[in-house]
Amino acid sequence: MIVVRTLKVIITAILAITTLYAISARADEDMRGVSNDNWRGWGILTNGKGYAASPLGQVHYRDIGPRDDLNPIVLLHQSPMSMIQFAAVQNELANLGVRAITIDTPGYGSSDRPPHQPTIQEYASNLVYVLDHLKIDKILVAGHHTGAQIAGSFAANYPNRVFGIILHGAAQFTAEERKKYQSYKFKPRTPKLDGSHLLEAFDLLPMSNKEQAILDARTWLAITSFIQGPDVGHWAAFQYDMTPDLKAINVPGMILTDTEDDVHYIDVRVSKMRPDFKYRVFSEGNLLELMAQPKRWAMMAAAFSKEIQK
Repeated sequence: MIVVRTLKVIITAILAITTLYAISARADEDMRGVSNDNWRGWGILTNGKGYAASPLGQVHYRDIGPRDDLNPIVLLHQSPMSMIQFAAVQNELANLGVRAITIDTPGYGSSDRPPHQPTIQEYASNLVYVLDHLKIDKILVAGHHTGAQIAGSFAANYPNRVFGIILHGAAQFTAEERKKYQSYKFKPRTPKLDGSHLLEAFDLLPMSNKEQAILDARTWLAITSFIQGPDVGHWAAFQYDMTPDLKAINVPGMILTDTEDDVHYIDVRVSKMRPDFKYRVFSEGNLLELMAQPKRWAMMAAAFSKEIQK
């Protein structure tokens, strides 16, 4: 009888363990289903991450692609986003065999909040510390909106560190435009009990279309507006006169524009100021199209980089 009872206990334990394993396996399958969903969240930022010390604090970067590519593309995001804006583009560039580096502008993403309010020129100078940390001599520098301003300042003031530039939404404001933007009062990001603050942030931009990629991009913009600190990037952008730096750039350039973007008319103006730069309409949508069409952006950038390195 003792042997029979012992066998029953053993069999019951085995059944219990088998059941738990099956439940766990199903849970793993469920988790795999979630991770394979279109919304990947921060999971899109895998591999290549690190920090570089700089006068504006620790700068978070992501460096992926072939290590033997000594002339990478550096991607600078708009305010108030983070490197997440270029994450899918960066992945596509790496798939094309191009080394690509994204950087969280100090004050955004996982970079430190700067010790003071930086200027665009300071942001550009700060990029040198990241490149030196990564032992990179020359780059194709690319930026969107505020990132385009930083790229322009960097290319003009550090000509020995660049071999080309891509300006997407080149925010070259006139004195009158700067005065208008400087008077703009940003609404406080105060959470509300009913969650309507998230909807308000989501609705800041008009919908160019209702594709899932655009919805994802709008979601990121809404989320980022609440996890950032003071919007130091926009303040710097509204003080910066880009015209002298644009005129001083002496490397090949390409201007990308979205026809529904608020700065589209400025892109047209910049293309006339720099007729030697290539001018391409990236989309008929707004500034979110970069995130919605990463493969197209990456292919255009990779082709331009290859062309100017011949």
